[in-house]
Amino acid sequence: MIRLSCASLSFDGFGDEDFVHTFAKVRDAGYRHLEFNCWYPRTLTPAKTRDLGERCAQAEVSVGSIHVSSFGGEGSHGLTKDLCHKLRAIEAVKELGGSVVCATGAGRGKDGGCDAIIAVLKELMPAAEESGVLISLENHAANNLENLDDYRRIFDAVDSPALGICMDTGHFEAASVSLDDLIDEFWTKINHVHLKENRSFGVKEFVRFGEGTTDNAAAVERMIDKGYSGYLVIELSPEIGAVDGRPFTIDDLKKPYEMFVGYESE
Repeated sequence: MIRLSCASLSFDGFGDEDFVHTFAKVRDAGYRHLEFNCWYPRTLTPAKTRDLGERCAQAEVSVGSIHVSSFGGEGSHGLTKDLCHKLRAIEAVKELGGSVVCATGAGRGKDGGCDAIIAVLKELMPAAEESGVLISLENHAANNLENLDDYRRIFDAVDSPALGICMDTGHFEAASVSLDDLIDEFWTKINHVHLKENRSFGVKEFVRFGEGTTDNAAAVERMIDKGYSGYLVIELSPEIGAVDGRPFTIDDLKKPYEMFVGYESE
């Protein structure tokens, strides 16, 4: 199964907009599946998941995944808060009918580094396995989850079939990590995919689809050839418009839909 999804940040940006623009535009852009960026406290409450479920039914879209605030915390108090947050995220994605919780880490070397992520994952993964939810660790440039060594360290410490990598194509290239090297070593652990386009290898500068050098199609095709089953999530970062001075239009979201919808399968 391959399903093409779109992240709510592509419509609503990084603010707490109650997903108004997402619901107004998602079907016009072509998408039938969503990833909600649940970064704000009210976006993870039971009342909000009920609200989102009703709005999704009205819009005739389904939820495959949610993206929540970063892993990271120092000391027992910080680790406890992080664990409880991720446990609630598991409940929330199930309430929405989805199956993937995605999160990245804190800035490089901050909030306990990889040690803190590992400590939380050791407690979190039994609950994820019991719930049938995948935990997907997303790489970001200049992050505690950034390069292949970071993932080697985590998977050496935490062995769970429900734990994997969210392959953010643009962020890996921004962090000077080859997508081919990633797939060669970790294809069995990639359990979620974010499609993003970066201007050039080794420098973080995200651009509209078709205007960078990230070969998303090649990465997707390699993963499908290896048996990947899951979501391809379009992420069109709203910060791009502020940089290049061009306003976003619905066509900017229709274009990646048209580029990747052909990979969908049941």
